[in-house]
Amino acid sequence: MTASAADEQERLLRGPRGDLERARREPDSRHALAFAAERTDDGRVTDRNYAARFGVLWALQYDHRPQDLPLLRFLLRQQIAFYQEAVPWGLAPDLLLAGFLVAEQRQVEDLWLHWTAKNISFDTALGYRIHHLLTGGVTAAVEAVRASEHPDRDRILGDITSDPGSASTRCTDTAVDAWLDEQRVRFPSSPADESLKDWAHHAARLGEREASRRFMTEWAAGEPRTGDVLNTLQFHLAQLGFLTEAVEVQREAVGIGDASWPGERAGSLLTLARLQRRADDASGAWGTLEEAAGHLPPDKQGMRQGLWRLFVKECFLLVPLAPDDGTARRRLTVSDRRLEGIPRLWMDGVLDAALAAAERVGDPQVLHRYRALRQTADAEYERETGRPAQRT
Repeated sequence: MTASAADEQERLLRGPRGDLERARREPDSRHALAFAAERTDDGRVTDRNYAARFGVLWALQYDHRPQDLPLLRFLLRQQIAFYQEAVPWGLAPDLLLAGFLVAEQRQVEDLWLHWTAKNISFDTALGYRIHHLLTGGVTAAVEAVRASEHPDRDRILGDITSDPGSASTRCTDTAVDAWLDEQRVRFPSSPADESLKDWAHHAARLGEREASRRFMTEWAAGEPRTGDVLNTLQFHLAQLGFLTEAVEVQREAVGIGDASWPGERAGSLLTLARLQRRADDASGAWGTLEEAAGHLPPDKQGMRQGLWRLFVKECFLLVPLAPDDGTARRRLTVSDRRLEGIPRLWMDGVLDAALAAAERVGDPQVLHRYRALRQTADAEYERETGRPAQRT
């Protein structure tokens, strides 16, 4: 790690540590850490206080004390509210860190708070482990649940025991202790034990884009230039908005990729084209898609049909970005030809992109055909899923 990176780490932690001391000293100041919903122009829910709250959680990772329990519970409740309102899928280390810090206190009454966190979504149900509920002792947890009138009482007992009426448990105190040890490795108590990649993610959650870019770039510079490392680097740069750099990293990834693997080169080129489009290089993106077309699997109906849908969707997305009407019509014609024979058009948003492309060109015949395809796709969706099609 360079000296400048070490200085940047110290700078990043200074603010969160100060906020932690303020939250300890002035409980009334914690309102600045509470979930505060805001809506973006595209309708998404964000949290005005997310960065401040994560910063305090991060500082607590390195310095948490028994007397911090009320603060820890408050922060976990706010993370739960954030996920319930703004995170429909996925599970990131922010919620797991908040849960771990409460679990470290090993209070049996916190099992209800952990149960709420576990049941936010499908992803949290899988990833937020039952061990969180048991750190106050497996037997004590079973007794507390059995004595309760909680509506999920039998569900919780079913997860902890062989069945709600059984005395045998699925998990032991020894297993819970081992799980806690694993979490202490995952969330180390010293900043020096975290990798530069971890620092990059911490900085991103604080809204420190430039610091995050530097940490991730320095991490990648010390790793072999494998496809996995380059993919991690380009994805992180793109998430931060450094699209030009992400494009260059993806070019490198395309260059070292295994062209013999079916569809792999096409997938790498498709990622490159997507990044080029987002970086306002629509012409370069179209050229990359032309190259990708030669590496797509010939069977549009096979296991790689999803790759075909995403490829054609990207083609349609470039139609409205054409510099003139003639180029837009040519791109639409090519995209339309490539759409033929691809199944399950209700997936991946391909028809949304096709309709927008047809509207840009102003071709009523093509527009009418795509609307008919949309109706057919909606009916297919309803047959396959048993649910009515929902579109915005």
